[in-house]
Amino acid sequence: MKKKAVKTAPMFIAEELATRIAKGILHPKEHLIETVIAEEFHTSRAPVREALLMLEKDRLVTRIPHHGFVVKKFSREEIHQLYDAVYRLEEIAMAKAIQHVDEEQIRRLDAILEKQAEAIEKQDIAGYYELNEEFHYTIFSIAQNEILTEMYQSLRRSARPLRMSSMAHGSNLSLSYQEHQEQVEALKQRNKEAAIAAIHKQEIRSLKTLDVLYPE
Repeated sequence: MKKKAVKTAPMFIAEELATRIAKGILHPKEHLIETVIAEEFHTSRAPVREALLMLEKDRLVTRIPHHGFVVKKFSREEIHQLYDAVYRLEEIAMAKAIQHVDEEQIRRLDAILEKQAEAIEKQDIAGYYELNEEFHYTIFSIAQNEILTEMYQSLRRSARPLRMSSMAHGSNLSLSYQEHQEQVEALKQRNKEAAIAAIHKQEIRSLKTLDVLYPE
């Protein structure tokens, strides 16, 4: 059994800043001043710098010479490339999950769907987002490929601000839920074609929304 990783100061700061970026508290191109962040978290600049380097690796901030770090502003092309990679990995994981899935895992996914329906009822976007993450990571765990999961986790961290803003737009919570229902039904039927079609449907909808939200 793997031991739970201890969260270091840089990890804690990076996670907090990533959450603020995802929620739109920190805006694209906003300057992240190391001394101000260090003062807020009652630490020196070294852990802050390490946290910002983590966020740079996750494509959430950009380093500008002689200026420092700013929140990343994604271009439309970058968004499409990122989502292309995310959804191709989801397709691979789904194909593998269909080969391995058992009834207990299906029940776990059904339970997540029930909680998602409750989150929609409450219009709990943050709660739905966390359940959305749990849904996809459950499918990746069923796929039984750790390298695939690690690649996916990295891309999902990069896409988090985009996914949060997309989910808050229009009727996307309900549409996402319907697409998840279709994916689970395809898993129950061991129907790879239907599962991939449901993923592709979600990809098209998400990109249409993001094209509106990020027109440049």
